[in-house]
Amino acid sequence: MRSFRWLVLVSVIALAAGCRSQQQQQTAAPEGPVLFGPIRDVMHMIIEPSAQVIFDSVAVSVTAAGTLEREPRTEEEWDTVLHAAMTLAEATNLVAMPGRRVSRPEDESTSAVESELPPIQIQAKIDANRALWLKHVKQLQEVAMKAYEAASQKSVQGLWDVGEPIDQACESCHLEFWYPNEKRPGPPQ
Repeated sequence: MRSFRWLVLVSVIALAAGCRSQQQQQTAAPEGPVLFGPIRDVMHMIIEPSAQVIFDSVAVSVTAAGTLEREPRTEEEWDTVLHAAMTLAEATNLVAMPGRRVSRPEDESTSAVESELPPIQIQAKIDANRALWLKHVKQLQEVAMKAYEAASQKSVQGLWDVGEPIDQACESCHLEFWYPNEKRPGPPQ
């Protein structure tokens, strides 16, 4: 009987300690994700370089020495493109997160180039039409996933086919939110 009481006592103490430890962990854990980088930084440091890897993965150069075709050939080269496509697709989730600002507060009045709106105005446009913002983000994610599929299948043609749609997805969003006053190219006349 003593062994049984001892076993029950040890079990109760262990259970209580475990519950207390779990409560402490739950209290100490953050409530949600920490939004560290603003949209501008995510674009500059993650989206742009990832898209550039995809753009640069296939090319044709004509020189006096002849024509040079660039495409991934080794496992390492394909892996680089695959990683860039995955990063690009996932980075769209970062810019779509509610609460992520366009820039840091100290940079809200600065524009990267003359034709770009200041971040505070870009933020106002996004806040006024979040559904359109998310539509553009989703469009980029969809073409990034096509790039991922092309790299997964080691399809050079697939990489050729996805370059322009990635550029168009970025440009259509920028024309809407970043530099809406810039003249859009019209059909050839």
